[in-house]
Amino acid sequence: MSNLSSKILTALTWVLMAITIVFALVFYLGNVVPGTEGTRLEEPTITQSFLVWAYVLLGITAGITIIFSLINFVVNPKGAKKSIIAIVAAAALILVAYLMADDTVLNMPFYDGKGNEPATLKFVDTTLFTAYGLVIIAFLSILWSSVSRVFK
Repeated sequence: MSNLSSKILTALTWVLMAITIVFALVFYLGNVVPGTEGTRLEEPTITQSFLVWAYVLLGITAGITIIFSLINFVVNPKGAKKSIIAIVAAAALILVAYLMADDTVLNMPFYDGKGNEPATLKFVDTTLFTAYGLVIIAFLSILWSSVSRVFK
């Protein structure tokens, strides 16, 4: 990466971090929605804006990741094999999590709200099982790297 693009990315990172810090300070120290002051359900007035900012950061991150992955495929086609293997492994993990997920509607007395639909429940279960799988893979990777050093 060139020196100029490195400086630009560093400056952009600091700007995004500063904006996030300002949002966090206003979230925790700012005003709350009228009527919720002093209750357990106290809600900052900036909650929706903070969530939108999180979505913007997620979009920026996903976009940059995809762009640089495509650039890496073009620049290093032999290294693309490892990336494709990782993508296939991630897809397999998500597929296994989806197949394990349950979409049975929960029996929740006195609750008639949203979120207790089969599609939502299947998505949440898939996400949880995927996260569990990733945690297990991370733990096993750390364990493997520690143990393999002993035998080298």
